[in-house]
Amino acid sequence: MTRLRLTPPLLLFAALSAPLLAQPRAAQDPTPAPEKPAPEKPAPETPKPQTPATGTADRTAPALPELAPGVLPGDATPQAIAAWNALSTALGVSADTPRVSAFDLSFEARVWQEGGEGEKTFKNGRLRFLAPNFVDSALDSGRRRLRGPRGDWLIDSKGSALKLQGVELQQDRRELDQITHVARTFANLVNTRALRVRKLELVAGLPFQLPAKAAERVAGAQWLALVSPDFAIARHDGSVGAREVRAWLALDPKDQLPALAVVAEDASGTLAPESALLIELVNWTTLDGQRAPKNVRTFAPDLDALAARGEWRFRERQTLQLWLTKGTLRAPLSPADFSPPNK
Repeated sequence: MTRLRLTPPLLLFAALSAPLLAQPRAAQDPTPAPEKPAPEKPAPETPKPQTPATGTADRTAPALPELAPGVLPGDATPQAIAAWNALSTALGVSADTPRVSAFDLSFEARVWQEGGEGEKTFKNGRLRFLAPNFVDSALDSGRRRLRGPRGDWLIDSKGSALKLQGVELQQDRRELDQITHVARTFANLVNTRALRVRKLELVAGLPFQLPAKAAERVAGAQWLALVSPDFAIARHDGSVGAREVRAWLALDPKDQLPALAVVAEDASGTLAPESALLIELVNWTTLDGQRAPKNVRTFAPDLDALAARGEWRFRERQTLQLWLTKGTLRAPLSPADFSPPNK
C-alpha cells in the first residue's frame, strides 16, 4: 500500500497541561481533647477530607453528568439555541444524521514551519480517519504516518514500517497527535448536531486575538461558544485528553456556516491557550449529503507572545492549508485498516 507523509514539519503545537493549583490544607481544631483518667488516652482525631481548590484540573474531582449527543444544556438561552439550530440546518444535518466517525479524503497541501524549512507543497495527499483517534496520512511519495491499534508507525515508499518509539522519534509522535487533532476537529465541525454539549452561549467578546486577515473575514459574524468533551485533544499514546475543550464558532451571517473555529482545553473553567487550535473553513461544498469545507487553514498560537506578555493570540501565518479534491465522510473503515503492512 502506498501512502503518505501529511506533514513533515510541525503542524501546530504541542498541547501542554495547565499546572494544578495547590490544594488547601484542612483546618486543625485548636481545642485539645478532654483529659481522661489514666491509662486511657485521648481518642485520635478523625482526619477531615480536603477539598480541591476551585479551578484545578484534579482528576479525583466528582465526575461530570453524562451527556447525550444532540441534547442542549438546559441553561442555554433561546437565542443561543436558535443560532445552534441555524448552524445545523446550514450544515445539512438533522437529528438522525450519523456522526462523522470515519472519512477518507484526498487533498493537496501546503505547510509552513516557523523558523524552519519555510513553505512546502504536497500533491495527491490522502487522509483517512477512524474515530476516536486512528489516522493514516499519506502523500504521493509513498511515505505514510499511521496511528492504529498497534501504535504509531512511519512507513516508507517500499512498505517497510518503523514503529515510532523512543526519544529520537518523539517529534514524529507529536506530529501524529496534531494530525489526529485536526482530523477529529474537522469531523466534529461538519456535524455539530451530533456533539455532546455541556455549555452553549452566544458571546460578544473573545479571550484571544485572531490573525488580521482572519479577523477581517469574520467581522460582524455571530460567535457561539460551547464546552464539549468531543473536541478533546488526542495524545501520542492514542488516548484522549481527560480535560474538556471549549470551542468558539464564528457563524458567517450570509449562510450561518462556520467560517472560523477555535478550540482550547478547558480545565474546570481554566483555559490553556498553549493548547489552542484555530481552523479557518472556506469554500463549502456538498459531500455525502451534507456540507464540508473544500479549503481548510490552521493557525498555531503565538507562544512567544504568551510567554513574554501573557497575550493569547494566533500567529499571522497559517501552519497548514489543505485543498479537498475528493473523498467521502462515510468511509467503510475498520481498525484493521490502520495496521502497518506485514513486512
